[in-house]
Formats: sequence, C-alpha cells, structure tokens
Amino acid sequence: MRSYEELVGGMGRAVAFRARRQLVRDLLRDQAAVLVLRGAQFPLYDLAISGVSFLVPQNQAVGGIHDVVDIEIVVHDATAYRGPARIAREERAPEQRRVAVQLLGGFLDLPGMQRADQEQLLLDDLRDGPERSLAAVPESYRKILMEAVLFTSYYRRALAEHETRIGESGRAEFARNELVLRAITAIRPRWHELRVRAAEATLPLRASRGAMAGAKEATELLLTPILQAAPVLSRAYHKPLGHAGDFTVMTHIYKDGFEGDTVFGRVFHKLACEEPLSAGVRAWKDLVKELTLAEHRRKASQSAPLHVLSLGCGPAREVVECLSEAKTRVSDIHWTLVDQEERALSVAYHDVMRALLSKGDSCSLQCLFMSFEQLIKDAQSLQGELQDFIYCVGLFHYLDKRRAQNLLATLYDRLAPGGLVAVGNACWPNDHFWLADFVLDWHMFYRTPDELRDLAMPLTTVGATLEVRRESAGAYDFILIRKPGGGA
Repeated sequence: MRSYEELVGGMGRAVAFRARRQLVRDLLRDQAAVLVLRGAQFPLYDLAISGVSFLVPQNQAVGGIHDVVDIEIVVHDATAYRGPARIAREERAPEQRRVAVQLLGGFLDLPGMQRADQEQLLLDDLRDGPERSLAAVPESYRKILMEAVLFTSYYRRALAEHETRIGESGRAEFARNELVLRAITAIRPRWHELRVRAAEATLPLRASRGAMAGAKEATELLLTPILQAAPVLSRAYHKPLGHAGDFTVMTHIYKDGFEGDTVFGRVFHKLACEEPLSAGVRAWKDLVKELTLAEHRRKASQSAPLHVLSLGCGPAREVVECLSEAKTRVSDIHWTLVDQEERALSVAYHDVMRALLSKGDSCSLQCLFMSFEQLIKDAQSLQGELQDFIYCVGLFHYLDKRRAQNLLATLYDRLAPGGLVAVGNACWPNDHFWLADFVLDWHMFYRTPDELRDLAMPLTTVGATLEVRRESAGAYDFILIRKPGGGA
C-alpha cells in the first residue's frame, strides 16, 4: 500500500470539481424521464446529481439565463425531483436548443433512477413478451429475418454433423479444412444475395423509429447468437473496449482468413471479412499508402521532409507496408501515430520501428496515447509541429455533423501550408449496411459524397480545395482537403 504522498491522483490543470454528467440514453431508456416546466414536458439530454439539461424546440421560451424556475423531473410517472432550478446556460442547434439547469432544492438519486428504470423494464418484459418488439416490425422484414435464421441454423447443424464425422477419421484436420472450402464456395453466393435482400427490406423502416428498434431487437435476439461462432462477429457485437471496430476486429479483417473453433464459425468469419465494409478497410490501406508516397514526392521536390499524422492509427499496417514494400530505402518521413487503444499503439510502434530499422533512412516515429473524446473536446491536445499529411480513416463515421466538422477544423489547423487532410467515411447509399447495423449493433453515420463535401465546406472559405475519392472496394469515400500555399 502506498502512502498518501505517493498517490498520483488526477493529473492536469487544477479546476473546480463538477459532478460528472451522464447522457440519459446511457443511464435510462429513451423517453423514460422527462422534465416538466410550466405544464410542458421536455426530453432530458443529460443529467448529474445537481443538474440536468433538456431539449427545447427552437421557438419555445422557457426563461432567461440565471432565471429561477420550478421544475419536476419524472421517471416512469414517479417524481425524482420537484423544486426550484436556475437556468445556467443554453446551447443552440439547427432544430432545437439544449437548456441546462442547476437544481436548487436537492439532488438527483441517479442510481435510484436507474434501478426504477430497470424494474420498469422487467415489468414490461414480463407483461409484453416478444410481441412488444415484433408488433412494429413489418411482415416483409419478419420474412427475410426468418429466412436468414433458417439459413444459418441449417448450415450450423449440417456442418457440425459433417465435422463430427470427419473428426473420427485419421486425417481430420486436412478434411476439416477441405470441408471449410467446399462449404464457403456453396454458401457465399446465397448468403450475399440474402443479406442484400435484408438490407432492402429495412429501407422502408427508416421512417419509423419503433419499426427500426423492433427490427434490430428481433435480429439480435434470433440471428446474432447463431453468428457468434465467427470470432470477428462475436468481438464486434460484444465490444469489450466499448466500440465495434477495435484493434482486434481490425486485425481479423486484415488477416482475412478462416478463424474459429468450428467449420461453421470459420466459414462465416471469412464471409464477414469479405463484406464490403471489411474489404474497404484493406482497400483504404492501399489508398493511404498511395497518398503518402505522393505527398513524399511533393515534399522531396522541395528538398523538405514529410510530416505525417495518423489519427486512429490502429495497427498502422499502411505505414509498415509503405516501408517494407519500397524497392529502395524511404527517407525523411516523420510519422506521428495517435490512438486511444494502448495495445494498438504498442503493436504499431513495434512493427513500424522494425520496418524503419530495415527501410527507413532519416525517418522517425512518435506515438500518442490519446482518447478521441479528449481530442475532440480539446483542440490544443494536438499542438506541436505542423503536419504535411494528416489522415483519419476509421473515426468520422461515428461522429455527427457538428462534431465531425469541429474535428475536421482542428486537423486542418494542424496542417502546414500546401498540406493534405484525408478523411474516410462509410459511403451511402449502399446495400451492405444490414450486417453491421442490424446484426452487430454497429451504428455508423453513412454519408453521401455531397454530405462528405458538406463537412469540409466551411474550410473552402479559407482557400481549401476539396476532392472526393472512393477506395477500390467501394465501401468508403475519402474527402481530400488541400491547404493553399507551400508550393502544393
């Protein structure tokens, strides 16, 4: 045990402590809690023990900053707080405002509110059963879902029977590998056709929040457990690090092999790694290598080194291959790799340093262990030498428009004159979103090329030029933003 003087505690600037706010959607179910003010009900956005914020229509008045108002916070028809509150601040958005208030007459019992919500959820589950979710799901989607469940269940049983028979032979592993290849050849075209039809069946559901939620719940209940035999699908669904596309998932996708404990698992693991979203990961790696070498030639023509920053670097395979595939030694490239996963950075550092020792002449590497939330909230966290090429290929499709534009502006500010920012985003429209969105609960902001341009449009007012390029697998678009100056 350490003495008090040895404890590090919180590091950073000394600031007044504030109770941590939690998003309502992370603590309670949607619509489980509302704020009542002057007889009107408003949905809560986030809450802490001493204050909350709530959403208000753009033109509805609730009071001015510092006004004291009487409010009631209700959770499942039970009062969690009733009393005075002071309006502390207001944030405007295109369609609504977010108003924050400080509670003056007591505190919120957040654990108690969560227990009440969980108890109500149990009562609802016992009373309504699965009919509650299925009631909002159109028959067209139920039909394709049952077809997918029957399809995967059939092959899980059939392949297990043949695998058991093979296990009794003297050449079991060879025969098992042969069975995997024969099975995927037969299953691949039918599975591809089925998942495309499933995606088409979900398009009409987008107009109804209830239908979408019911379809997703039914899919995760009936189909997702069957596909957990595939390691990449199991990891993406359970999200042990909090997000689906973590380092381990990316490693599976880069390997693009047959992994799993059963023949069925190996087949569907490989099929998942062949999905356009997975193939696009490998294709964007090649596009980034191409852009890196092009920027290297640009800087070399100026007799200047190239400074490259990768945000959300993962295993940084593109850097390793950029070095290892070069026919001659690569010179004067200085990489900065940023990621929020320590293991990803560790692997990237080891592999890139080994490649640098082999092929990097006067090149260097630094790795920054930094959460993306920290980066988004604190633009100063990336202060340092200006970069000639900045790329981010796996983060922007998790950000709404406002946060994406703010981060893009931050990256552009860190760009040297003449430099290039390349940002990747899952493209729309597409016919391959169903597996990620409905089976794996892997939500992304798919964007059209015009929507991607719109993210960067504010930068054109300061002279930036824009280009959209799609990687070869057709799953991700890249917005390429060039800063003026520097002889670009």
